[in-house]
Amino acid sequence: MEIDPGTLEHYRRKLRYKVRYHLGSFCPDVDDAVQETLVRFLRALKEEKIRNPESTGAFLSGICNNVIQEYRRRQWKEPLLDPDSSPPERPAPPEADLLELRQAISIAMTQLSQRDRDILRAFFLEERDKEEICQAMDLSDAQFRVALFRAKQRFRRIYQEELKQKPRREH
Repeated sequence: MEIDPGTLEHYRRKLRYKVRYHLGSFCPDVDDAVQETLVRFLRALKEEKIRNPESTGAFLSGICNNVIQEYRRRQWKEPLLDPDSSPPERPAPPEADLLELRQAISIAMTQLSQRDRDILRAFFLEERDKEEICQAMDLSDAQFRVALFRAKQRFRRIYQEELKQKPRREH
């Protein structure tokens, strides 16, 4: 399947509008997100990963949603600070509280299935790419998203129950 330059330009304009809507008009990375979306789309097109040519727009929109989500995740992990400003002062939690949190996390992780532990560890702790995890665990993109969602739910439930069992000390 081939895309003519006019169609590609049409997609680029629509993607720019969509990305600006989701990331904000003044986001400096709008063009980068659009470019990344188009690169992934053209790569999928070249590798013939688009099964139904009539759903090209939906496929492109899905890629764009993934790029936007990855951008937001990156921004959340790497907050931008003014080089002249100092980070906000927050008192560090007492070591006893940190120890309790670590124990609750450890207990929650041991109560999860091996697959859930592997997915959570690879994605959140090792920060591996979704594609890399899918390939290593022999999962499709959809299977990975569902497995990650469910693993996070299970972890959250066990973790919160564990924290409820231990009364917090007042300082």
